[in-house]
Amino acid sequence: MKERPIRIAIVGADETARSLLEILHNHPSIHINGIADDDIDAPAMAHARASGLSTETDLRVLLKQKSDLVVDLSNRLSPAQKRGRTVIGGAAAHLIRTLIGEKLRSQNKSEKLLTAYRSIYNLSLELSSKNYIHGCYSTVIKYATDLTETPAGSLAMFDEQHGEMVLVASKGFSKGFANTYRWKVRQGGLTAHILNQKGALIVEDLRKYTQFDNPIFRAEKIRSLAAITLYAEEKIVGILYVNDFKARSFSTLEVSILQLIATITATLIERMKIMEVTQLIAITDELTGLFNHRHFMQRLSVEMARAGRYKHKVAIVMLDIDHFKRYNDTYGHLHGNEILKYLGKVIRGSLREADIPARYGGEEFAIIMPETAVADGKVIAERLRQAVHDTPFSSDALGAERIAISLGVAVFPDDAATTHALIDAADKALYRAKAAGRNRVCLASDSQRQQKNQYLCE
Repeated sequence: MKERPIRIAIVGADETARSLLEILHNHPSIHINGIADDDIDAPAMAHARASGLSTETDLRVLLKQKSDLVVDLSNRLSPAQKRGRTVIGGAAAHLIRTLIGEKLRSQNKSEKLLTAYRSIYNLSLELSSKNYIHGCYSTVIKYATDLTETPAGSLAMFDEQHGEMVLVASKGFSKGFANTYRWKVRQGGLTAHILNQKGALIVEDLRKYTQFDNPIFRAEKIRSLAAITLYAEEKIVGILYVNDFKARSFSTLEVSILQLIATITATLIERMKIMEVTQLIAITDELTGLFNHRHFMQRLSVEMARAGRYKHKVAIVMLDIDHFKRYNDTYGHLHGNEILKYLGKVIRGSLREADIPARYGGEEFAIIMPETAVADGKVIAERLRQAVHDTPFSSDALGAERIAISLGVAVFPDDAATTHALIDAADKALYRAKAAGRNRVCLASDSQRQQKNQYLCE
């Protein structure tokens, strides 16, 4: 299937724009949506009209068209106009001007420019398609090292709260390099120097810069580097490095490409952070910090389907607070909310990493335990019951006090074959625990006692 051309809009119509149109207009993989400039007689406007391209003096008209890439040679786009678009402007516009000049002197350099455009466009697409931030990091390193023809590179995020850098991806180094997971930003050190730079820091031969002597770089035999700070809305996001094991220089083109990659990376990473927080809020109970009822039901369906496919078991626990209504009636709902928050904290601290805790509704909680049979489910439920019983709850109304919970455990496929039937089985076990005196764990599999209407739980 034929690949759709990249749709490009150009803002600004000076001589650089005219040269850019000459390069891009007849390229089979590029479609020029149009060009906008206040001056109808600007050099590129006349050239565009002669080539049958759309010209606009009103920038808003051009921006209404669906473009894959907006090249802002005039630096006129406002933050609102940039939002939601892939825009090359600022340092990137300087990159275009530099590269256009080189194109006019060398056809070979123009080919490299087009390769860089396509690669950076592909980078934007790949980053935008990632579901999680961590999926972006290795992709950024790959493009940065490929486009600068360097054998190694790394990406470190800035932990502002602790004043530390956190290594999130690397390429071309030894296995021991990844163990440098965190390092402090030391005053006078190389990292601090990079963060204080307005542009990229280029070191052609580290041996000539004793002030940048670094034991990790020495161990990895790094001789040269280019490093650039990632900024998003004037906030430091991290540092992108490309490295070589021999002394070398970096061209203006390579530095400009790194600057553009850094800009795209910082913007998309910050956007993904916001998206991940938003998604987390959507599936989280605001009061307890546990997952909400909707997410619990979705995950239970997924885990039961997976268990059925691979012949595993899934245990669930339904639990609630004993005599919770009495707490609410006596001390009010605010006190009751504090108990719920406390219980959410104890639940999180008592479970395994793979377990999925949720607030099911009111004072009722639910836990999914993947790949867990009834014996292990009972052990985990009992451990949670004991943790709640042994951990005093502090309140302004009563001081330190203890609360208790009752729990019911059911297992797929032993006790039920559908999500609602499994929840119902665990619920019935929970009510048996209530009837047997509270503060205990009951199993749905204890069917004989259910049939005899005996409510004793082990």
